Amino acid sequence: MSDVYKALADGTRRTILDELLERDRQTLFELCGRLATRHGLTSSRQAVSQHLEVLQTAGLVIAVKEGRYKFHSIDTAPLRAIIDRWPNREKAGRTMSEPKAYGTLETADGRPALRFERSLGYPIERVWQAVSTPSELERFFPGAADWTPVAGETIDAGGMSVEVTQVEAPHLLTWIFAGQPQSFELTQEGDECRFVFTHTIDDLPAAQTATGWEIYLSRLEPHLAGGHLSEEEAHEPWAEIHELYAERFGVDPEPGRRWAAQNLPISGG
Repeated sequence: MSDVYKALADGTRRTILDELLERDRQTLFELCGRLATRHGLTSSRQAVSQHLEVLQTAGLVIAVKEGRYKFHSIDTAPLRAIIDRWPNREKAGRTMSEPKAYGTLETADGRPALRFERSLGYPIERVWQAVSTPSELERFFPGAADWTPVAGETIDAGGMSVEVTQVEAPHLLTWIFAGQPQSFELTQEGDECRFVFTHTIDDLPAAQTATGWEIYLSRLEPHLAGGHLSEEEAHEPWAEIHELYAERFGVDPEPGRRWAAQNLPISGG
């Protein structure tokens, strides 16, 4: 918690967070340029890099390296402890807004895969319980399998086969669904748990699939907090998130828009 206060105490670091909130996944070069042109902050690249390191230590910024570049995104999860301690009386108990379109499209064993990484303010054991226990998993995850889980276990999930391939409690749970590997990976980092979900998507539409996963994963943190985010509420930002992913991944948004118009009555709102 002290790392968060330290990170937020500096005006330049707060401006960096403002920039990342407005425009996700910026490189160090992009941040330096925007700080100079938009805010008159002519800090050296080394100085901005040091500010980013402080923000990463506090869990407020996630850095993902893709090829030669490192992309930075804001993570508001560590701020939850502050809001929980001094909540607005009218908003007490509500969940903080999550960053939108934070998933990345990567390659795993030569196949396209989506990766979602978040920092959760809960012990790793609590998060493991949520992702491995069927009665909890079904509260936020689509088509939760009734698994034990143990490696080698095969479960029928609505006519589809789920094969559990690896279980290393409380850190790793992998399985294959419809021929596509999926996994939960958990790492304890101080008082928080680093949560990573991956899905090898093959020929599934990347933007549409990423949006769907982000929608469902947004229900995890409210569940951990003792609440429940309904599917209808979770899907409200579907259209906005899908447009962001389509632009990021460089794909035609029209198929996803048509799917949403046919399947999501709230997608136009």
